[in-house]
Amino acid sequence: MNDREILHRIHLILWFAITMITGILAGFLTSHSVMLGRYFSWLIESDNYQVFTDTFSVFREATHANIHYNISLWASFVIGIVWTVFCFIVKKNRVTALIAGLSSLWVGCVFFASGFSSAEEAVCTGTADEAVRQFFVSWNIPMHTSFAVFYTACFFLLLFSMFRTARGAFSNLHAKG
Repeated sequence: MNDREILHRIHLILWFAITMITGILAGFLTSHSVMLGRYFSWLIESDNYQVFTDTFSVFREATHANIHYNISLWASFVIGIVWTVFCFIVKKNRVTALIAGLSSLWVGCVFFASGFSSAEEAVCTGTADEAVRQFFVSWNIPMHTSFAVFYTACFFLLLFSMFRTARGAFSNLHAKG
């Protein structure tokens, strides 16, 4: 096996990994947008914030649920960067890599630059004042829904990119045979 074949195999393995993680993140964020995030917002809006802080912070501490989610985000971030580099090395799927391969980079930029990450942490730990809680409620569903849509679009973009690549490889193989 020559170096070019090794690079293409690594490219394919990384594509598979980033596609699977992107699909998982799309599911996480869709679930949050449809159910969990709405529940959080409802608790705050209905003056049940104390119920939220009494239960959710304990739940997070006991289950480490946020760690599982963060592992997926960090894996997406790292694998996405590596896959993007490989896309430029093998000169395939470069536009897809810049959009979908770096999806967690783009989401992270919006999440942190908007200040929502700090607000979310304050709300989840029970340290948020009224203004922060209102900011959280006003941004929670729109932000997570936009992330869900973006990750879902990226997932399909990744699937389509490999379909195109595989179809082209099959056509070349068929033409030679």
